[in-house]
Amino acid sequence: MLYGVEKEVGLFRYLITSFISFVKSSNSVNLNYLEQNPEAHSFSILHYKKTSPKLKLKKSKRLYNRAFKNITTNWQPELIHAQCSANAGIYAHFISKTNNLPFVIIEHQVFLLNHYNIKVQKGIKKAMENAYKVGAVSYHQKRCILMNGIDCNPEIIWNLMDENKFKIAVNNTDKKFTITTITYPGLIKDSETFFKSLELFQTICKSDFEAVIIGNDSFSDISKANSSHFELLAKKHNVYDKCLFLPQLSRKEINTKLQACDVFISTSVAETYGVAVREAMLCGKPIIVTKSGGVEDSITSDTGILVNLKDAQSIAENLLKIKNKEHSYNPEKIRAHIINQSGTAAFIKTMTRFYN
Repeated sequence: MLYGVEKEVGLFRYLITSFISFVKSSNSVNLNYLEQNPEAHSFSILHYKKTSPKLKLKKSKRLYNRAFKNITTNWQPELIHAQCSANAGIYAHFISKTNNLPFVIIEHQVFLLNHYNIKVQKGIKKAMENAYKVGAVSYHQKRCILMNGIDCNPEIIWNLMDENKFKIAVNNTDKKFTITTITYPGLIKDSETFFKSLELFQTICKSDFEAVIIGNDSFSDISKANSSHFELLAKKHNVYDKCLFLPQLSRKEINTKLQACDVFISTSVAETYGVAVREAMLCGKPIIVTKSGGVEDSITSDTGILVNLKDAQSIAENLLKIKNKEHSYNPEKIRAHIINQSGTAAFIKTMTRFYN
């Protein structure tokens, strides 16, 4: 894996750092930025913040190609894989042309082309139209790409859902009815609708229940992880005493919480794929999700319920039906549906076909 760490700085720092790098020849590739397997080779890309987007992109492409040559002195890859179009697809396209190697792109990010400057937009289009193959993690993603007039035909490559990391737990009939969500404080997640649905559910549910909210917005500094945003919404909708807030959990702890819930809810406005939803399904849990795109590929009458965006009333009503067993689900059937779509064997088969 090749990863450029891009950073914009003021003129003084840019000149000093550039001079030091030139004297010490320190533009080297290293393995210190991200420890993982396969190895992630990182390198620094420093931009003067007032440089034009066109020149920044040109410099980044050049440094990516230099780093590529640095790590391939004794071998050559057969294929370059870009994990998204912006800007990995642009860099992969440049390396491909310079070194005469085929490249592919699988789009994972929210695809909003007009979010980028014109130069990047053109770079994304050219990359997708010149890639050996383009993949998308959902039919929603494919639609978003094609709506922008890009001349390609993306193949659907659902994300790997490792069934070995999530299990179905033995039911505990003595506990409260438990609702779980995994989210963060962004408009795209529409947390307001989630808490509004709890408020409405509280008025029609005659027995006690608990809502578990997992998530925070401290992506850059996990030590600052907190649930303040969700706590304010819970108080606003008078369900604070029904909620358990968990800003940070390990993968194992998330698995445990998903196993313990009765239903998983996602109220997103848009989802490229919906990993958390499918993790809950690997635990055999029924889901209630908004028609947010990527998650819809896995929803059938046997696995969960689709509701319209912002339809808190429908969420509350369906929660009651699940609680009262009016909607009945087979945990093994829910789990098997995800494994058949994107479990380990299915994913390997899809990727092998994609690379051929």
